[in-house]
Amino acid sequence: MGRVLDAKWLRNEVIANNIANADTPNYKKSKVVFEDYLKKFLDDGTTKLGLKTTNDKHIKNLFEKNILGPIVYQEKDTLYRNDGNNVDIEKEMVELTGNSLSYNVLADQVSKEFSLLRTVINEGRK
Repeated sequence: MGRVLDAKWLRNEVIANNIANADTPNYKKSKVVFEDYLKKFLDDGTTKLGLKTTNDKHIKNLFEKNILGPIVYQEKDTLYRNDGNNVDIEKEMVELTGNSLSYNVLADQVSKEFSLLRTVINEGRK
């Protein structure tokens, strides 16, 4: 969930940057890709947890720590206006709204999980 939150936060920043440059000639919008990679990673069937190794004889990590993360790329092959800018302000605003809503829902879920864990821990102390 943490990586998804990070990706959504980064997406908000990228979209905000696109909106800020909507009137900049020759500006090319950027996009964040994460969810498709996450789905492919989870559907692959080879998903395994990485292991912390403290000795050369330990089993090595199966995946690099940062293998799964958001990727930012610039969309250079589209044109929206004659000045070379490809930012559609209305589309960016819709994407920003949708991404912000999904970020807030996910953050609320994480908060509820931590609240549940705190309750369990506190009950265990009694």
